[in-house]
Parts: sequence; structure tokens; C-alpha cells
Amino acid sequence: MTSPPRRAVLAAVGAGSLTALAGCLNDVREFVPSSDGQSQDETDRTIKLGVMQPLTGDLEAVGKPIRDAAILPADQVADAVDMGVDYSVVDTAADQVTGVQRAVELVEAGYPMVNGPAASDVTLQATQQVLIPYRAVCCSPASTTPTITSLNDGGLVFRTALSDSMQAVVLAERAASDLGHDSAAVLYVNNDYGWQLSQAFTQAFETEHDGTVTNRVPFEPLEDEGDDRSYEDELESAQADDTELLVLIGYPLTGARILTNFFDAGGEADVLVTEGMRDPTLHEAVDHSLDGIRGTAPLSAGPYADEFADLFTDAYDADPGIFTAHAYDASAALLLANAYAGQNDGTAIRSAMYAVTSGSGTTVTPASLADGLERAAAGDPVEYQGASSSVVFDTNGDTVDATFEYWEFDESADGGIASLDEVSLE
Repeated sequence: MTSPPRRAVLAAVGAGSLTALAGCLNDVREFVPSSDGQSQDETDRTIKLGVMQPLTGDLEAVGKPIRDAAILPADQVADAVDMGVDYSVVDTAADQVTGVQRAVELVEAGYPMVNGPAASDVTLQATQQVLIPYRAVCCSPASTTPTITSLNDGGLVFRTALSDSMQAVVLAERAASDLGHDSAAVLYVNNDYGWQLSQAFTQAFETEHDGTVTNRVPFEPLEDEGDDRSYEDELESAQADDTELLVLIGYPLTGARILTNFFDAGGEADVLVTEGMRDPTLHEAVDHSLDGIRGTAPLSAGPYADEFADLFTDAYDADPGIFTAHAYDASAALLLANAYAGQNDGTAIRSAMYAVTSGSGTTVTPASLADGLERAAAGDPVEYQGASSSVVFDTNGDTVDATFEYWEFDESADGGIASLDEVSLE
């Protein structure tokens, strides 16, 4: 089926009940009247959570584990709390139009809060065209573009992922100090994520390390696995000045094709990649050794990372991956905020997000999430401490803790990736 044009999607949004979820609450702890006019027990209701993640497309390999982590808190507490937890998972396919369509489906079905989206461009479109107008809260575990920080979002957009303005600093420092280069070329996916990170890297590399970025070349992502396009021209343009370092900003599906073209052409430059390429399955997707290619990525360095890892492994018989801890924390914070707000209302949930993550109440961790939900629903103050970070949001909805991993592809390492260092920014 052909996807409708963006204008048609916007028309559908405009025709929807935009006022259904709008409204402003003065107190997030109001009780909801029952049909007989009496206040009902706030634990006698169902919390509604939408999950928007890329289950197909360029981010499928990382999107599915992120989805698994996003629904884990809901599954974990389903039989342990008096409240019901209703979640719905939709596939954004890492595509902007698809993401807008799926966001419309969720809000029209009454979901006031969303874990996701993942890809930055999808998040920017879904929030501005749908979630913000519908007064629905979102918390993205993987959207890293700095553009999200400055959104005119009414305080409805949060993220547990770290901004690329910070990753760029680490990327530039490792290019200069560890790999020892004073010049680099950048090949980046042609969207807001790629462009913003390429700009931020260039500024950090040239300003802080007196380096030179010789070329910045965008590329269009593959549409699917059957897309047979080559990236030889883009590689040739990026390396026109015989650079000794190629910084590749992209996603696994397209990144595998680019690396294949790079090695097929006899590429000998050092390659430095970003978190979007941190996928151990690339060893199987590229018919050349990736060993030694290094990269940066946000690190799960929260105080209760081990608790989450145990829960994830027990549930899925697999190790956590990139952004999985961030996805768990996003859902946990949303569930607690909804419970504390006492209703499926985006405006109330928005205010409660700060109350349940920055307060001074009972500490809630991944292992004690069910108890935390009961306490929050009863109006008791709680403070969530997470797996990816301590989960403290600033006024822009960004997390304030910043720890990154410096890693490399290593087929002999457990999971195909070896961690080299941890870098903390303050």
C-alpha cells in the first residue's frame, strides 16, 4: 500500500479530535470522579502507554531490542499492581511519514503518553505534527539531535537519550587524542540527526583540537534490504583529499553497505562511527573484517544498571543493547508519572514527570518498580533512579547525566563489540 502524502497525514490530524486530550490541570493529584459523582480509587484504573519504535527499516536491528526494553516495565508490573497497564506497540519503520501516521493512531486510541520515537527525524515530525497538538507526552530513549532541546513543545517532550552536542565532544576528542588525527572527512546520513552531529563534531574538532574537516558529504539511507544502490560516489567525494580518518554517521542497514563499498574499493583510512552504528550484527552484514573500527555511544551508567540488566536477561534470554536501558527508564518514568497524576491526561503526566524523578520521596529502582507504582498512585512522593542514568530532567526535558562509551568492533569479543573506555562529561 502506498503511503499517503504528508499533506494528507496532516489533514487527518487536523480532522481529529484535537481538543479531546487538551486541557490544563492545576493539580496533578486530583481524583477522577466516578459515574455516581464520588471520588474513585486512583489504583482502580488502567494506565495507557504507547510505544513507537522502528521494527522494520534501517533501524530494525536496534529497534526491536529497544521495543523489548520499552515494554518490559509494563509486563514486569502487570500482575503485581492493582492498576491495569495497557500498552500498544507501533512500528515507525524509521520513516517520518509512517511515524506521523502511527502517532495519530495512538492518540486517537486514547494513549496520552508515548515511549519513543527512536530516530530523531521521526521524533521531530511526530511530536510537532501530532503529539504536541494532542497534548500527549513523549519520552524518547534514542533521539539524540540537539534540535529536540529547543522544540516549542509546551514541556511535553522528554528524552532519556543524551544530546549529540555532548557526543560530538567525545567523538572529536577520540579522533584527535586516541587515533591521532588532525584532519577528518565526515560522511553522514542526510537527516537532522546526521547533519546536526556532523556540524557539532566539526565545531568540536576544529575549535577544541585545532583539527580540519576536509569534506562533509551527506548520503540518502537505503529504503530496505532489497535496495541495491552503491555509495561509491559519496565515499569518493568524502575522501577526495586523501583523508586518513573517515567519520561515518549513520544506521546499521545503510552503514553496512557503505562499509562494504569502502573496503571493496581498498579503503585504508581509519573509520570512526557513532552510536547509530553500534550493532554487532554488522560483522555478518559486511564481507570484510570490521575489527578495529571504533566508535562512541551513550553508556548505560545509571545507579541501577545491573538491576535492569538482570531483568532484561531474565525476560528475553539476551544481553541488553544500545539504548535498551534508556528505553526501560523512559517507560518506567512515564508509568510512574501516570500513576502519580492519577489519570490518562498528558498535561497532568507532563507535570508529574518531574515529580517522580526529581523529588525527595521513596527511591524507586527497576527492581522495585511495582511497589513504586502503588506508592505513586496513592499520592506518596517517589523518586525514580534508573539504569541509563539517575534520570533527572532539565527544563528542556533533557537528562543531565552524560556518560559515553568508547568501543570498537571485535569479532573475538563477547557480543562482537569490545568496550575500551568510559567518558563522563559534566
